[in-house]
Amino acid sequence: MTASLQAPLRKWLQLYGLFFQDAIVYRANAVIWLMTDTVPSVLMPLVWLASYNHRPTIGGFTPSQMVVYYIVVLFLTCAVESHIMWDISNDIKAGLFNVWLTRPVNYMAAMYASNVSWRLMRTVIFIPLFFAVVAVFHQWVRFTPNAYDLSWRFWLAVVLGHVVSFLTSYSMGLIALTVVEARSLYNFYYLPLVIFNGQIAPLSCFPPAIAHIAYMLPFGYTIAFPAQVFLKHVSEPMLLRGYAMQVMWIALAAILARTLWRNGLKRYTAYGI
Repeated sequence: MTASLQAPLRKWLQLYGLFFQDAIVYRANAVIWLMTDTVPSVLMPLVWLASYNHRPTIGGFTPSQMVVYYIVVLFLTCAVESHIMWDISNDIKAGLFNVWLTRPVNYMAAMYASNVSWRLMRTVIFIPLFFAVVAVFHQWVRFTPNAYDLSWRFWLAVVLGHVVSFLTSYSMGLIALTVVEARSLYNFYYLPLVIFNGQIAPLSCFPPAIAHIAYMLPFGYTIAFPAQVFLKHVSEPMLLRGYAMQVMWIALAAILARTLWRNGLKRYTAYGI
């Protein structure tokens, strides 16, 4: 490896290391958030199982698939979903953003490094909790060959969903460059997020009109779509359409982020401490 590549690589490895150490310091917060994410994934399968009442399927999901769906959603919520806008808003409000502007580091790349480090630490803590949830619902979890899709199709949906989530939350964070108290706006962001990303229910269980809206928004392509791919609950045309929608929302979020960055820096007054 040439010296021109060694220096940037060493810089980013050190940055990832610093962010990971910072994430470890706040591991108690990670545990609290994990428990918060786990409660719906434990309660909702129980609600659905009681709702079947001897019916073979609901929304195209068998009881076993419904339980596995929420277990996969729990994993994806931990490993994929990004909430980086809170960190960006805190940086801007506290004046730490001023420091980032003077560093020879791309701010979006640095926030991505922070996000990945936090996700990695959460996932490590999450592993025993994940197996505990699987043990609770073990009688509905099938481990037969070809029951689930763990091929590149699933992992591509996961990676693209992660990028959609990051760029969307990153764009939300940049609103703080022009709005002094942007964090109050984030609470409104979570309402459609939780409804349409598949955490409450699979999108196919929604009324057709609501499901149509959900499939047009970015939220469902972060969690619900990869979960459906894992369960082999998408046809080939739906799979290709899902990938296309993920790529489209990545492009739109990237353009929005660039626009908010440029316009925000023109109005940014470098307040803070």
